[in-house]
Amino acid sequence: MAKTHYKDTDYLHATARVRTMENSLVTQKDFRKMVDAKNAQEAYKVVADTALCQGFGLADYEQALNRNLLEAYRLVESIAPDKGVVEIFRYKYDGHNLKTLVKEKKAPGKGEELLSPLGNVSPETARQELESGRFEKIAPPLGAAALEALEALAHTGDPQLVDLYLDKAVLAAMTDRAREFGNPFVSGFVAAQVDIANIRTAVRMLRMKKDAASLRRILAEGGRLDPARLADAYIRGMDDLLACIAALDCGSQLEPAFEGLKTGGPLTLFEKLCDNYVTSLLDRVKMVPFGVEPLVAYLHAKEGETKAARIVLASKLAGVPAQQITERLRETYA
Repeated sequence: MAKTHYKDTDYLHATARVRTMENSLVTQKDFRKMVDAKNAQEAYKVVADTALCQGFGLADYEQALNRNLLEAYRLVESIAPDKGVVEIFRYKYDGHNLKTLVKEKKAPGKGEELLSPLGNVSPETARQELESGRFEKIAPPLGAAALEALEALAHTGDPQLVDLYLDKAVLAAMTDRAREFGNPFVSGFVAAQVDIANIRTAVRMLRMKKDAASLRRILAEGGRLDPARLADAYIRGMDDLLACIAALDCGSQLEPAFEGLKTGGPLTLFEKLCDNYVTSLLDRVKMVPFGVEPLVAYLHAKEGETKAARIVLASKLAGVPAQQITERLRETYA
């Protein structure tokens, strides 16, 4: 696909629309009120009348969140000069659906309720293309990875391999589409997500005592951090791996989690700081008058809003203490 070349002024109308919609985002203050609520029902009242959950009850909050995010994707697709900016965000759901469908081969009928409506293609289309082995609507990296995952699952019976193949393919699809999009900001934002994904993978695998060869097969291309450099640090152990991470742009923001990583503590803070770093990359976008940047920020904000609401409501329903919920709650754009 040829690169697109849109001027910032082509986004005047789209920017004006998303700036207006930003005013209806659920804020960090609202989420703190939800955390402090005495129970799940009281927490839900904070968002019940917002666009996020309007028209749904607490029992159907997952349906409400999915519907609201899908509406956001469709709206931005309808106003953006190039819908590729939305496609980049939706690849993760294509990957999720393919994971579910591949694993379903080992357990028929058990994945239907897990399929997401948020991908670039419908779950039905994903199923049809996987069955045929011909991927015409699914992004090429995802189609190829799904076939590899099918083969690996048949030979090993290990569902974790399915996740590894398709997680890497999602990042490849995002990188390819960002290149086609032809915008430095979009490319940089995707590259940062690739780097964070690789960092997360390296930390998790080192804690699991996996060998470097296994790590190299999983690390994705497309970031600013050379995967070979990360793998070399990985071989030398956690101290060297963290020193490698500390030298990166994200290093100072991830550093508060380093001590816990060295001592084998929970990954909660580390995971939270990784997400917060990606959100922080959009801080300067609030000052951009028009262009693709506000659309990217709005979509990321909607995803962050959805994730925060899910964390709080699921935790409240499970009776998780407020302090533990706060520890998991990410920074939001609004």
